[in-house]
Amino acid sequence: MRLRFLIPFLLASTLPAAQWVLIRTTDGVTVEGETSLASVKLGSSALKIDQILSVHSAAEPSAAETAKIDAGLAAIQATDRKARDLAVEELTNIGAPVLTPLLKIYKDTDQHEPRPLYRLFERIMPSNADGFDRTASYVRLKSGDVQRGTLGGGSVEIRKADGSKESLDWSKIRMLAVRQRAIRRVIPVHSLKHCQQIEYLDTGISLTASSKMDSTAKGFARLSWNADVWACDPDGLKKPAGGTYTSNLFDGQPFGALIGRVGAGGQVFFVGTKASKTGLPAGRLMLAVNDNRHWQNNLGTYTVTMSVTDAYDLGDAQ
Repeated sequence: MRLRFLIPFLLASTLPAAQWVLIRTTDGVTVEGETSLASVKLGSSALKIDQILSVHSAAEPSAAETAKIDAGLAAIQATDRKARDLAVEELTNIGAPVLTPLLKIYKDTDQHEPRPLYRLFERIMPSNADGFDRTASYVRLKSGDVQRGTLGGGSVEIRKADGSKESLDWSKIRMLAVRQRAIRRVIPVHSLKHCQQIEYLDTGISLTASSKMDSTAKGFARLSWNADVWACDPDGLKKPAGGTYTSNLFDGQPFGALIGRVGAGGQVFFVGTKASKTGLPAGRLMLAVNDNRHWQNNLGTYTVTMSVTDAYDLGDAQ
């Protein structure tokens, strides 16, 4: 009698614990849900799912992805800021298949920084993952290692939040990320490279509806070189700098303040020296230093120490 009750318990204890995963398909669809997938096959290796941060397929782009890559690279080089930011986010999500088309359009020039087109390379291909074989997919591990190879076949079965089930073939998966209980990192946000007039820094963290973000920031930024009235900490200017400026605000936030948004089209919110945020929308968390179009004289970096719960680690901050 005891064995009748013990055997089901032993069988259940050997089954892999369900993991929440975020999947982007080659059709550009995002799917999230729980899976009992135990491991991911990469070449001759089977990588345990609980050791994985994210999986990025380098398989040939679909027709839809090819069209998005062509349109996105054109938009990043054009003058429409909103379209450019959306294109950077879209191409970052596509990932590895963008690598060769991007490298082909780079030109020899001294004007590398700050340029979103130049920065895009490391958003899609971390330096510790790059190599001679551009067709190799890569898997980022919790250990900090990155392994490259050919993804195995089969499918991933997931149960969505509404209880419905879906089966996704690996050939249709562009990216898979495993939800982490907590992600902690220290991020430098540069007042010139990551001025909101240039581009937001992508933290590499994708929020969920249940995520909580806690952050502290320190540092000093100069928005006008020798003019101390234009210098501040991550809370930004406390009063107008004078002259033609009668307000310390730009677009509703203090000049020089550390600000954030979720996704390229997301609403801007204040972060400052200390923040605790819940109820933010799902998507990529981004940070920047607030300034107007006269950003060329910015100096200084804010160091942001951040902890985010129930979120996905998609890559290093770029």
